[in-house]
Amino acid sequence: MTFRFRTIAVAAALASLGQPLAAQSSACVQPEDLADTVTYAMPLFLQGLQSKCATALPADSFILSQGESFAQSFEPLRDEAWPGARRTLMRFIESEAAAAEDSEGADAATAGFVQMLSSLDGDEMRPFVDGIGVQLIADEIKPATCGDIEKVLPLLAPLPPQNYGGLVSAIFGLVSEGESDSFVCAAASE
Repeated sequence: MTFRFRTIAVAAALASLGQPLAAQSSACVQPEDLADTVTYAMPLFLQGLQSKCATALPADSFILSQGESFAQSFEPLRDEAWPGARRTLMRFIESEAAAAEDSEGADAATAGFVQMLSSLDGDEMRPFVDGIGVQLIADEIKPATCGDIEKVLPLLAPLPPQNYGGLVSAIFGLVSEGESDSFVCAAASE
């Protein structure tokens, strides 16, 4: 799989959860859309995490013993979060398509993949994102990080699922504040 194709597929899988992809400031993601993306992708992330960490963690670890029920707590929120998650996905697809057009020898398969994704309406994209998401997210997780994630998730688990997206969005906003190439749009001044 080429790097460019993989980058697009990871974006399509909404793997931007933990590793923001570089984006032009004009293609930044609204904080609310990032929050929706996190909410939508959390079950995919947890499934990928369980898959990748199955041999790196003990069976009684939070990820392996409680990860499925933790992921299920996000399921009732996914329908409402999908429009924002889709907008985030489309921002990355548009950004990647523009980068592909600007590069010499743009990969025709990548261009076709971007065009196909862009042509999907609303809910048509969801089965694709869900189907490929878990595997692509798992591919991005390094077994060495399983222990670190295991330390953090039980601390966050008591939060209501509705708070995770906002928390991640706020953290990314704070960390990237003042950066011209932030992938999160600056919050509107009140």
